[in-house]
Amino acid sequence: MTLGARDEKGGGAMNSDHESVLTIVVGHDFTEASGYAFDQAARVARCIPGSDLHVVHVVPEGTSAGDTQRLAGQLREYLEEKVKVLGGLERQAVGIHVRAGRPARELAQLARDVSADLLVVGASKGPHLKQMVLGSVAGRLLRAAPCPVFVSGPMPEAQDNAYEPAIEPACPDCVAGRRKTGDGEWWCARHRVHHLEAHSYSFHRELPLRSHDSAVLPTGVDMK
Repeated sequence: MTLGARDEKGGGAMNSDHESVLTIVVGHDFTEASGYAFDQAARVARCIPGSDLHVVHVVPEGTSAGDTQRLAGQLREYLEEKVKVLGGLERQAVGIHVRAGRPARELAQLARDVSADLLVVGASKGPHLKQMVLGSVAGRLLRAAPCPVFVSGPMPEAQDNAYEPAIEPACPDCVAGRRKTGDGEWWCARHRVHHLEAHSYSFHRELPLRSHDSAVLPTGVDMK
C-alpha cells in the first residue's frame, strides 16, 4: 500500500506516477460508522485497478501541529491494520489527510481539490433514514459536494421496526439460476409464482437499448 500524509497546511502529498481511473474521498472520524464507510470505499477501489483513495480526518481550527501529526500517525496505523484485515489492498494508492475546519466544508473542498469521483462518509443508524442523513455532515455534503456522495452506515441489526421493510437474504437457488442462465432466469421455482406479478424484469447485455417497444418479460431476458 502506498501511503502519504497531508496536514491542514497542505504539506506532503501522495506520490503517484499513474493517472487515477477513479478517485474516492473517505471521511473518517475514528467511529464505527466511518470505519464501515472505509470498508465500502475500499471494496469499490479494490474492484477498479488504478483507483486512488484519499482518507481525511477533520479537526477543529486551532489544533496544534503536534496534534495534527499525531492524528495523521494514528490514521496511518489504522489503515495499515485495515489492509491486513480486508486483504487485496496491498498495492492500493492511499492519501492520508488531516484538515482543520468544518467537516462538511473540508470534505467537499478536498473532493474538489483531487477531482474526486465519489465521496464516502459514515452515518450512525437512526430510527429513520431522514434522521440518519438530513441535518448531519452527510446531509450538508449532499448539497455541497462536487461529486456523488455515498452515505454508509453500520451493518443492520435484526429488523423489528414497523417503519423498516424486512430485508431477506438472497435465495441461493435464485442466485445459482441467474449465474447458470446468464441472468436469463431471475427466480427459482419456489419464488417464481410470487414474483411473476411483483417484479417485472428485462435484461440487456449492452447499450443502447433496442429501439422497439416490446413487452417486458416478468422473469427473463427480452430477446426480441
